[in-house]
Amino acid sequence: MNEDLKSGFKFLSQYIKNLSFDNPIVPQKLPHMIGKPEINVGVNVNGITIDKESNIFEVEINTKVEAANDGEVSFLAELTYASVVQLNKIDEENKSFVILVEIPRMLFPFVRRIIADTIRDGGFPPLYIEPIDFLKLYENNIRKN
Repeated sequence: MNEDLKSGFKFLSQYIKNLSFDNPIVPQKLPHMIGKPEINVGVNVNGITIDKESNIFEVEINTKVEAANDGEVSFLAELTYASVVQLNKIDEENKSFVILVEIPRMLFPFVRRIIADTIRDGGFPPLYIEPIDFLKLYENNIRKN
């Protein structure tokens, strides 16, 4: 049996769609001079239909990490990591769950590594984002709508 037909979805591509890193206080203050900043992490997931007939979607994880110390931004990292996926034999009522929970769960380790590497390359200790509960994020979004 064809492996593509057994699984619920197939990754066609994965890529960095957008990446930015701002290091506004350097060189006036070097990273080792800053101390322990307050770090805020925000994550949002989007699903975009590319080809409805072929069940092809783009799934994006938008991540924003901001570190501030005494109200001054130490660094700001923003990443949109995306994948093009094809869904196979998934009921209409389960499509949004797969697109907004299952696929992001599989993409998250890549997001985590890219963010950690980017922050480290900016001169700061790498930040390893805690695992995200995409199911809880999905349920919270359903309650809001």
